[in-house]
Amino acid sequence: MKNSKTAIKEKIEQIVEYFRAQDEGKAYTTLIELIDVLMEYYTNENNQKESDIEMLRELLTAMKNRDTVLIADILEYELKEKFQ
Repeated sequence: MKNSKTAIKEKIEQIVEYFRAQDEGKAYTTLIELIDVLMEYYTNENNQKESDIEMLRELLTAMKNRDTVLIADILEYELKEKFQ
């Protein structure tokens, strides 16, 4: 099985691609999968940092506002680089 960082990075890339292609159904489905993986990562790996928590809050706000451009940007430019 892939390590969690690789799985997270791959999910982010998929989601960004789906949002950029305006395939919101697949993007949101994959985003839910990503959230499950992130929950496991932050729970099991004990990798919680205040900056990560704030970034995830921004992501949730973008999701509530259905701002697909902001969601993709946060994933691609903020979250993804944490898992390089």
